[in-house]
Amino acid sequence: MIRPPLPPHANPDAALLTCCEEAEERVLELTERLVNMDSGTDDLPGLERKAHVLADIFRSLGANSVELREAPEPRRGTYNVVAVFKGTGRARVLMLTHYDTVFPAGEAARRPFRREGDMAYGPGVADMQSSIALLIAAVEILHNKLGQRNYDTLTIHCNADEETGSYGSRALIRELGRSHHVSYNMEQSGREGELITISGRGIAKGTLAVTGIASHAGGGPEKGRNAGYELAHQLLQLRDLSRPEIRTGVHWTMGSFGHKLNVIPDHAEAFADIRVTRVDEFDRIRATIEERIKNRLIPDCRVKFDMDISVLPFQNDPVTLSLAEKVVAFTERELGRRLGFRHANGGNDTSHCAQVCPSLDGFGLGCLDNHSPNEALPLATIVPRLYILLRTWQETFAGRMLNLGEQDSPR
Repeated sequence: MIRPPLPPHANPDAALLTCCEEAEERVLELTERLVNMDSGTDDLPGLERKAHVLADIFRSLGANSVELREAPEPRRGTYNVVAVFKGTGRARVLMLTHYDTVFPAGEAARRPFRREGDMAYGPGVADMQSSIALLIAAVEILHNKLGQRNYDTLTIHCNADEETGSYGSRALIRELGRSHHVSYNMEQSGREGELITISGRGIAKGTLAVTGIASHAGGGPEKGRNAGYELAHQLLQLRDLSRPEIRTGVHWTMGSFGHKLNVIPDHAEAFADIRVTRVDEFDRIRATIEERIKNRLIPDCRVKFDMDISVLPFQNDPVTLSLAEKVVAFTERELGRRLGFRHANGGNDTSHCAQVCPSLDGFGLGCLDNHSPNEALPLATIVPRLYILLRTWQETFAGRMLNLGEQDSPR
């Protein structure tokens, strides 16, 4: 594989770098295998097939235990794969991945894995089949090439429904997080693999419901109370809730009223996409909306607002920043590359785990055009990102990422 040479000031662990270079084809071989298996979030047979394949791979790597944990409702019939490796050290490290994609059954056959120049393509190739492949290769290097097991526990969690909010896995993620010192997520690392993710926004759905009075639009419109008019009034006075300076976004994205042409509508509703970087912003938004909707255009209409918080924000708190800065420091020192900090627009499994466990995101490979037919993996990111993951493990196992004395009893 053609890769840019390391700059003159780089000072890598030469033996480790060689292991990573030798594992490049292994990563691509595993990626091809995973990409060519459908595992769309709603494709239960495909998900189950891939879950068993992943479980078999982890067993072949010598995992002390491998479980397929069935998800609760509303995701019953899907399975979280949990592989646990036991070692001789103190650190307890949780690795987060997801094996579901956004693509329907049959997409892998229509667009199988392929390489073109310095890119690889296929459904889910970057998000995140290649990152799972990278993680598997890292375990093989750690155990078989380096002979290192100086951790207490290395747990790998593979989620079957991250793409739809992790409703079938979030409780398990928190459960696992509480028994580990730190979690690292294998989500992507930017176009050139140049980022580490230190925050992600929390996500909620806002529902604005208006109840009016129905009447015949031709024979007695004055007897009705038009819920559509009231909804329009409410949306206009709720259009300025975003706060870009702190990355709060409140956007009314869907709405409807009426069901028959000749009936004054008695019901209308609209939905808002709400994203915040601070938990207290959810409270501000709710309170502001509830106060403003008291002002009605049509007094006889009733207006109600509900908020469903699906993901809490993953905040760049001091522990997260400390972890990220250490990764940035050894990457610059050893590979001559300066990683930037990424603030994700959405949330993922790190958002769930970070509530109970120090967490850092963005340990996967580079990515372009995720969730599209053009989704691509930049091949040049494989070796450096594999090196960064392994060095992060080594630093963590040695107690240089977190003070394991202070963290000896995970939350």
